[in-house]
Amino acid sequence: MPDATEFATYARLLRLTPVSDVQLAPAVVSIETPTTAAHHKRRLKLRGIVSFLLLVVLPTCLAVTYFAFFSADRYESEARFILRSPGRTISAQLPNILQAAGIARASDDGYIVREFLESRDAMEVLEKHADLKAAYAAGGYDVIWTFPNFFTSKTEEGLYWHYQRMMSADFDSTTGVSTLKVQAFAPEPAQRLAAALLQSAESLVNRLNERARQDAIKVADVEVERMKARALAAQTALTAFRERERLVDPSQITLAVLETIARLSVEAATLSVQIGELERTSRNSPQITPLRSRRSAIEAQIATERHRLAGDAQAIAPRIAEYERLMLEREFAAKALITAMTALETAKVEAQRQQVYLEKVATPVRPDYPAYPWRVVWCLVTLFAGYMTWRIWRILVKDASEHAKP
Repeated sequence: MPDATEFATYARLLRLTPVSDVQLAPAVVSIETPTTAAHHKRRLKLRGIVSFLLLVVLPTCLAVTYFAFFSADRYESEARFILRSPGRTISAQLPNILQAAGIARASDDGYIVREFLESRDAMEVLEKHADLKAAYAAGGYDVIWTFPNFFTSKTEEGLYWHYQRMMSADFDSTTGVSTLKVQAFAPEPAQRLAAALLQSAESLVNRLNERARQDAIKVADVEVERMKARALAAQTALTAFRERERLVDPSQITLAVLETIARLSVEAATLSVQIGELERTSRNSPQITPLRSRRSAIEAQIATERHRLAGDAQAIAPRIAEYERLMLEREFAAKALITAMTALETAKVEAQRQQVYLEKVATPVRPDYPAYPWRVVWCLVTLFAGYMTWRIWRILVKDASEHAKP
């Protein structure tokens, strides 16, 4: 005969209420009645309906209501441009005609322009010249995209955050093309804002060109002024030497002294020959003594002239050395000045030639159809996300209920 535990198990399987005079043991679990099971099912069903309404129907209705009655149309104006500079390394991907023209893409400047378009400086330009706040405040009852709204405060920081939401700037390093997209609640403001941003980007490029040109010319101009001062100092020192020594060109005096020495040496040699001939032919000739005296005088004069060249501090040689040093310094200064002036002219030419140009590939146009919002898509996305959330919640609840059963 089965015991009380087995009898209770059979009763649960058969959905019967056990009747026994025997007192069940403490280990016997409570038995669900048909009424209790039905009540449990109704409660689970009610929870499912309520959760479906809260997680699926309500978000979808809110999304449909927002996109149908409150969401404002956003128009997008797009502009494309490229930065190029002559005289740089030509990319192998560009056509041959551009290579022949010497035109290259300015990749580094493309990143600079992109950062500028996304900066607060660009936003301030739009505030001053394109009525940015009025364009962003024309969204009507759209509490998400109108400025100010629930998410952004009416401050400069809030305006900048909203500005970053309404525009985008992208630079393609492969093609060198930059793309600018600007959103607004009407076609005209979108086109106006995009055109103002494009113009401010071109102004930035022009400022960079002017700054580079001024820096290059300034460095070359400073070098020219320095070389001018050096040349002037060298000429001043040479003039002071001439006034002090009362000599225009000491080298000319040296040549005269050398010529004198050479002439006297020739005359002394001639006298020596004559004396030698007389001594061989007539030792007692009265002409020998005068000739010897003349030769001695000439040799003494030669010694004196040589002493004038390099005898002491008052000789000509030290003066010539100083004069040649001054002349060499003047020549170096003059050549350096010519080189600096040539570099200045080259810098001016290069500054004019190596400029960055902003070429408009596609100008901002007036959009005739709103690009945003995607009403149907976002409603379906909300429905799908809510339904998946509800399914996950149902699985978790069912799993917890199964584990809660004894």
